[in-house]
Amino acid sequence: MPISSHLAQAFSLSALSLIACTTQTDATQTARARDQAAAALQRLTGAPVTLEVGVTGDVRVFAMTPQFAVPGHATDPVAAATGFLAAHHDLLQLDAGDTSQFVVTRVDSDRAGDLRHVTLQRMFNGIPVFQGALTVHMDSGNGVFRVLGDESYHIAPPTNRMVLDPDQAAAAAARAVGLAISPTRTEADGLHAVFEAPTLLDPMHVDPQIVHVSDGDDRFAFQATVSWRDDQNQQQYELVLLDAQDGSLLGSYSLVDTFTGRVFNVNAQPTANQSTDTRTVVSFDGNPAASPSGWVTTPGNKTIGNNAVAATDLNANNTVGTNETQPTAVNNSFDFPFSATTDASNFKAAAVANAFFLVNDYHDRTYLLGFTEASGNFQTSNFGKGGAQADPVNVDAQDGSGTNNANFSTPPDGQRPRMQMFLFSLKNGTGGVRQDGDFDPTVVYHENTHGLSNRLVGGGTTRCLGGLQSGGMGEGWSDWVAAAFLNNPVIGAYVTGNAINGIRTAPMSNSPWTYNDVKNGTLNEVHKVGELWAATLWDVRTALGDATTQQLVVSGMKLTPCNPTMLNARDAIISADASINAGANKCAIWRAFAGRQMGTGASSPNHNSTSAIVTSTAVPAGC
Repeated sequence: MPISSHLAQAFSLSALSLIACTTQTDATQTARARDQAAAALQRLTGAPVTLEVGVTGDVRVFAMTPQFAVPGHATDPVAAATGFLAAHHDLLQLDAGDTSQFVVTRVDSDRAGDLRHVTLQRMFNGIPVFQGALTVHMDSGNGVFRVLGDESYHIAPPTNRMVLDPDQAAAAAARAVGLAISPTRTEADGLHAVFEAPTLLDPMHVDPQIVHVSDGDDRFAFQATVSWRDDQNQQQYELVLLDAQDGSLLGSYSLVDTFTGRVFNVNAQPTANQSTDTRTVVSFDGNPAASPSGWVTTPGNKTIGNNAVAATDLNANNTVGTNETQPTAVNNSFDFPFSATTDASNFKAAAVANAFFLVNDYHDRTYLLGFTEASGNFQTSNFGKGGAQADPVNVDAQDGSGTNNANFSTPPDGQRPRMQMFLFSLKNGTGGVRQDGDFDPTVVYHENTHGLSNRLVGGGTTRCLGGLQSGGMGEGWSDWVAAAFLNNPVIGAYVTGNAINGIRTAPMSNSPWTYNDVKNGTLNEVHKVGELWAATLWDVRTALGDATTQQLVVSGMKLTPCNPTMLNARDAIISADASINAGANKCAIWRAFAGRQMGTGASSPNHNSTSAIVTSTAVPAGC
């Protein structure tokens, strides 16, 4: 069973973690059984298989050689996926009885290559395990070519008891984030409940979970999503995990991805001088294949539709009050005044309409690339096509909670995301004419892509992009998709007044960064790391063309495990090409990654690794 250098390192780390809680004999027997199962599967497919084991000892990635998928024995992808798990549970170090503890939570079919992606969620007594899913990826014949495992699909019986009820959990969640409120229950279904309170910006959803704390310590827990304004009037949106016995905090994950970067002041070269209104008249009807009910809800004709609801939020309370602007089309046209040389705050209707158009345009573009209802996209109605609905994008134009920035909050499927767009004073300085991110497509597309990557990576598992490398890819994907959609490698030129670099250190088409800059600490936060990932994908785009790369990037997100390294995401893109294009672009993709020192010999123990990274400029034999 071939194991590449970076996989071998991960395999060694997993063995050490197992020894800590079991005997050497137990660890050896477990590894031997897994390897025997992998060898049997290799004989079945007739080609090498690749196995990556994470630090917890669980299988993170199991990949077949392209074009040598495990034969499917069912015409239904769900039956094929569950059948694979039942037949090959030893490979995943699961007992036969464990396989009945997984339920199907997502069935997603890609137009590109007719791929099928099935998410199997680990359960315990009917309660889902947090980050405990397996995703099974199949070709058009339901042959399995890739299996991804979250870090916690292996669990033991919980060490605590389910003592709290949802009301107590909601109160504990509020305390955990520092809110002195008494949430009121508005909906209930078993242990699932929804709460509201005056301080909350959005309803709080509370659900039971099993949380893997450490080896041998799995606990009954509650998950709560909490949204509020902090003392600086900034929106906070947290996913909170609480011990179901005593309400103690087990973990907290921010759901807000913020558009930030290097700041330019009034002294920056004003090379992006927009001086006239060059807007053009475009359709607001939408693509019927992606938006069958159109973009605009009728009657009403406001910036409200199935995919997005847009309005100003000047007082930053996440509601459309009497002083906010939510324009109505005049004679079916959202055509409102704008001047590039006047402060953008004077053009609220135009800003809302512009952002509404861009978010809907983004919806349709990504829908055609596979971000559909079944894969967790953002829609009020899913038209019976799968996934959870009632989650259009809330678009807050000229939001009063910040400046020189933007953000996107992505709660789980079925809960409404929120995009907050701010005014910018970077170009002309404080007191000068301000720009508005609502008019900058690179900013809007960047923010929307946080929703895309957070809903796709890890098969819909919550909050998989929180580490240095994984979070950096979240930022890099956002920059790259915006750049690809606009054929423009500069992000934020309009809002910064800098046409050369925009809000980054360099355009992604001429970036100096390599994987070694993550290793040596030069790229030491997610936006900096994101520049490397965006530049690498731009190299791939240069080699393959725009349309091909767009599809591979989006399909690759679905094949990327939770908490990925850049190398995990690289392999996912290569796997997507093998499945969609029969590997026609394999060598070109490898050369692009090797050019950024992420070649075949590269390795990284986990998504927060820096100095332990091994760089490589090597490509596979034959390339």
